[in-house]
Amino acid sequence: MTNFFPLALFLSGWAGMAAAQVGPSIDELARELSNPGAANATLNFKFEYRSFDGSLPGASEQDSFTTTFQPVLPFVLDNGNNLIFRPAFPYVVGQPSFNLGSNTFDTASQFGDLPYDLLYSWSNNGWTFGAGLVGSVPVGSSISSDNWLLGPSFLAVRPTDWGIWGLFPFHNEKVDGSGPDVSVTSLQYFLFASLSDGWQVGMGPTISYDWNAVSGQEWTVPIGLTVAKTTAIGRQLVKLNAGFEYNVVRPDAFASDWKFTFTFSPVVKNPFQK
Repeated sequence: MTNFFPLALFLSGWAGMAAAQVGPSIDELARELSNPGAANATLNFKFEYRSFDGSLPGASEQDSFTTTFQPVLPFVLDNGNNLIFRPAFPYVVGQPSFNLGSNTFDTASQFGDLPYDLLYSWSNNGWTFGAGLVGSVPVGSSISSDNWLLGPSFLAVRPTDWGIWGLFPFHNEKVDGSGPDVSVTSLQYFLFASLSDGWQVGMGPTISYDWNAVSGQEWTVPIGLTVAKTTAIGRQLVKLNAGFEYNVVRPDAFASDWKFTFTFSPVVKNPFQK
């Protein structure tokens, strides 16, 4: 599968050069758009390319491409706090799965399960805190887990003069469905430094621990780098992200090693709130 990462970087650079001036507060807005607990409605179009590796035959020859649409819908409550709903709708092209009968990999292109999170957030002494729920809804496709997942989430974010950083721990547990048991604890850590004119550089990978994995195969630990630009294209305010991640720790048999991501995020008004 063709690697789209150079194209993503080109599009990001082109959009920045073609953008209109958006004023001196663009760096502050860029930090706010990096805050998962802030009340900013966006329509996120994410494109991800993954390569794989492992000890199974043909593992290193596998890859996949995922297109995800994720609207962010914040509701400002009467007390000034926020209730934020983030559903995601992924479509995976070339999802690999190992066939024990033939000892080879099969691939499928299908809609994946629908993850979501619902977060209640508030501000206190310069911090943004949040608590809520995460989960996933099965879609019944050939790549579906066939499980309903649900678990708690928490958020702590600190905007600073130089950028923004924070932690977003969450847990997914099987609560219903016909698939195998699922119990995974995750921690997204993110840190973005503000440059100028809406540019940011930083990282936001997610570490995970699978409680049902065999001993020594529980952890997935990525590192990565992301470049982001908040700008205006015509009259439309957008945020562009391009980055990569590498799983320095991952299950031995089969797992993704590299991931390249490009995200296009128009900033909009929440149509469900007056």
